[in-house]
Amino acid sequence: MADEPTTPTLANLQEQLAAFALWIDGVGGYLVCLSHRLTLGQSLVETPVDIALLADVSRHHATIQRDPEGYFLEAVRKVQINGQAIDKTLLRNGDRITLGVSCQVQFWQPVPVSTSARLDMVSGHRFAEPVQAVILMADTLVIGPETQSHIQVPDMTQPLILYRSKSGLAARWPGNLQINGQTHQERGPLDPGASLSNEQISLTLERVERRR
Repeated sequence: MADEPTTPTLANLQEQLAAFALWIDGVGGYLVCLSHRLTLGQSLVETPVDIALLADVSRHHATIQRDPEGYFLEAVRKVQINGQAIDKTLLRNGDRITLGVSCQVQFWQPVPVSTSARLDMVSGHRFAEPVQAVILMADTLVIGPETQSHIQVPDMTQPLILYRSKSGLAARWPGNLQINGQTHQERGPLDPGASLSNEQISLTLERVERRR
């Protein structure tokens, strides 16, 4: 089997798919955002944003952009980082972002070899999507037993890697993978809507329509 998946090109994928929901059996759901630039704000049908919040924040409250230096947060309305008001700043691992008066999310980059990041809601508010966290996916997404994983699944013995290839999204695992009922050895392509399982994990990708 060829290493590269036979899915649409990565450029087409990024154009057609801004995000997908990742549902892991027995663990929960995660919103995975693929774009390098993301807007955050209130969940409103008439003014959609990439990361919608069920909170007292503005329609477009802030923007997060990934570039070679890291993730920059730019405030459109009132934003504090670790209690300090900011207009624009480079985010650091563990930074607590306050949007408006009380909506707080925490920024994590738990995997040292990956530039992907994770946003956790820590203020009692919720994301509009029924998910536990938001993953800002750069090149890889690590699902594994260690704390240095984007999504920790303690019962696993080794990590499952989702990654971007030249052809789209794919998964890598040191063994057999069942993807949409077909067996793949060590790696295989993932389309939105794909179901994947092995002896340690079962998950599904669900398309989330482009928000803008």
